[in-house]
Amino acid sequence: MAKLRHNLAMRSNAMNQHDHDQSSCCRMSRRSAGLLSQLAFLFSCSTVLAATPDPAGSRVARRHDHPRPPASAHATPAAAPKPARDENIQVVGAASSATGVTNTTPGGGLLAPETAAQAQQTVTRDFIAKQSPTSNPLALIQYVPGVTLSSADAFGQSDQSSFYMRGMGQTSVGYTLNGIPAADPSHYVPFTSQAADTENISHITVQQGVADIAMPVYNALAGSIKESLTDPAEHFGGKIDLSYGNHQAAREFIRLDSGRIGQSGIKTFASYSYGTHAMWLGPGRSRRSHVDAMALREWGEGNSARVFMTYNQSSEPYLMSITKQQWAQSGRSAAYYDPTYSTGDYNYYKLNETHQHSVIIGAPLSFNLGHGLTFESSPYYVHIHGAGDNGQTQAEYGYNGTQPTGNLNIPNAVDGYAPVLAIDNWNQHSAGFNNSLSWKLGHNELKVGYWYNYYDQHEIAPLSQIGPNGEGENYWGKYPIRGQNGVPLMLFNIHLIQQLNSVFLSDTYKALNDRLTLNAGFKFVMMSYHSTNAIPGDQYNYGRNDAQPLPQVSASFQITPHDQIYLDGATAFMEPTGILVYGTYWDGSAPIVDQAHSTNLKAEYSISEEIGYRHSGLVNITASFFNYNMTNKQSAISTYVGGRLLSNYVNAGGQTSRGFQFAAGLRPWHGFSPYVSFQYLHVTTDNNLPSGLDYIRSAGKIAPYSPKTTVNVGLSYDNGNFFVNGYMSYVGSQYATYMDDQTMPAYAIGNVTAGYRFKKLWIAKSPQVQVNVMNLTDNKYLSAGNGGYNAKTTTGVFGSTIPGRAPTYIVGGGFGIIFSVTTGF
Repeated sequence: MAKLRHNLAMRSNAMNQHDHDQSSCCRMSRRSAGLLSQLAFLFSCSTVLAATPDPAGSRVARRHDHPRPPASAHATPAAAPKPARDENIQVVGAASSATGVTNTTPGGGLLAPETAAQAQQTVTRDFIAKQSPTSNPLALIQYVPGVTLSSADAFGQSDQSSFYMRGMGQTSVGYTLNGIPAADPSHYVPFTSQAADTENISHITVQQGVADIAMPVYNALAGSIKESLTDPAEHFGGKIDLSYGNHQAAREFIRLDSGRIGQSGIKTFASYSYGTHAMWLGPGRSRRSHVDAMALREWGEGNSARVFMTYNQSSEPYLMSITKQQWAQSGRSAAYYDPTYSTGDYNYYKLNETHQHSVIIGAPLSFNLGHGLTFESSPYYVHIHGAGDNGQTQAEYGYNGTQPTGNLNIPNAVDGYAPVLAIDNWNQHSAGFNNSLSWKLGHNELKVGYWYNYYDQHEIAPLSQIGPNGEGENYWGKYPIRGQNGVPLMLFNIHLIQQLNSVFLSDTYKALNDRLTLNAGFKFVMMSYHSTNAIPGDQYNYGRNDAQPLPQVSASFQITPHDQIYLDGATAFMEPTGILVYGTYWDGSAPIVDQAHSTNLKAEYSISEEIGYRHSGLVNITASFFNYNMTNKQSAISTYVGGRLLSNYVNAGGQTSRGFQFAAGLRPWHGFSPYVSFQYLHVTTDNNLPSGLDYIRSAGKIAPYSPKTTVNVGLSYDNGNFFVNGYMSYVGSQYATYMDDQTMPAYAIGNVTAGYRFKKLWIAKSPQVQVNVMNLTDNKYLSAGNGGYNAKTTTGVFGSTIPGRAPTYIVGGGFGIIFSVTTGF
């Protein structure tokens, strides 16, 4: 990444620029007396500027009104090589920044110009750097139309937060880091806080609706999130960030850049951060240690090799889900775990925690082979190891599946039952490579690709003794309770092997001086599953194969240099979700099944159509209409089983989603950059859903957690030294059940940022102070629900009485404030 203090140059999405010699024209322009005379003189120099590199440190920048989006997942957004016919000369008021802010992206960094023939929005450093350093990527994209964030903590950091995109849950969204698949491969949960520290994120591209055909994902029904790391800097240096806030929040971050190492051409960076805060609801602490590192070598034209690694270790108490009745009676306090332990108290916070560590290693490679040929390859390895704990009751004489254990000799037993710690220990390894070869000839580009992925998951659920202090012997289950035969007592013991082979072919043709772009592609995904279940009485072997054809087409037309229309049609699929699809959850106190593995699930399949419009210029505008038709819709019905919240996935039949989304943002004008986005959504369930031997009357009803309207508004101001912004989100009311008989209320929350950048002080380059306030008014709201068929007793299609069950909800994050001091060196 080029020197941050020279980030004034404004090109396309305006990220990092290299230093250049200063032209005489620009030196004269900086000595002009008044703003009007300066602008007039700059305009007279435009022909010189068009042929002269942007001066380092100059307040003048040349903007192309017609830039391109990022060329690849790991590249920083850059200007198009072909300038627009008319150029717009603009005075940029940004000072040097240690955080990568350039003040060039419309909408305060939320609406970078795009040209893709699909709904797509890129969030740049202009926005990212001004958010709380504690934020994870979900909090950074919450204002993108189509995205509904369900925040679970005061700082936007928890992986227990979730989001919806166009009314579909986060498991329906593909997620990559520098082109590497980074989500949980079986549950598809994007553990975004594991992937990168906020300071190291170059940009995040959200594709609402259609994921790129070459992306290594197989769950992108709602679209995708492409997160990209910043490259190592050209020169030696680094950055330090210190943050403190309420709830005893503290975070430290340091990054070191080697610069170009001798004549090798290699550049590297490495960073470390540690953050902790007290839980904002109830007792306990959240802790996170994180490492990011990258080495980069570029040579020739279009050749590059990156090797990057992220390591994350985190722990935090679980968040308690509560019913709407509990919320009405006790508010936030209903979600508090107990701070002290008494025998048999399963709500003690140390019995309800999650611990996790992960490593992601990738090596995105790009080679220009000449003659229009380009080869890209991305080998990778991802390891996620975690444990989630909860307390429950266990009989002294238990069962391992259907096999009696004999006397377990558990301490503190009363009337034959004792409190124990139930552990869910998952250990996942995923490795593979994603290759593509493209050939450009004239107006045509042909692209072929192959993706292979090998996934190994071992997930066990042992039980452990609880000591008198209320803590288990080991939260990873290292010392399990054993039966008389020495075999550990477990509720499930599943080993899953999954292999994926995917090939694609795509052809793009440009005509009418590149104003018309046509694309057609076909992807074919083949998957095999094999699991073993080592619990006596369970089905030992489970296996299946699946193959999915995925055609897609798109077209775009550049009406003017500033206006574009596009349309696309695509297909996508998602395999059944979760390890309990392939195994059974047993009761440790009796030879019975608490939750049987799913038997009727099929891959969810979607066909989508979309038409959109974009305008670029002083104001950037993007709008699109979309339609989805889904079959075998997967729906999670979550319930507490023995103190553990389990998700039971059911086949919810067909679903139809239609809507409209819109966003508009102003390029910084006299320091001001407003932004607004909006989505209208209408999602209906197409079938009556089975409940026992009957069906609930759900056909034609609004699907759960699909708010009709969401609105985001914001205003950013930055004069180069002082900066401030404020953003507000409104999320309409949402049904919580398929029978539409309970509603999660609408809510609105606002976040505010203010800060000041100073001049260089000794070795401190562009030091700054910043304060971030989340949920400014401390609005009390429910942010996410666990769903259900029907909250009230209802009569089924065949006349039977189907009892209701109250859905549970996560309480939305409260007031949070973070003070930060940042400097480069």
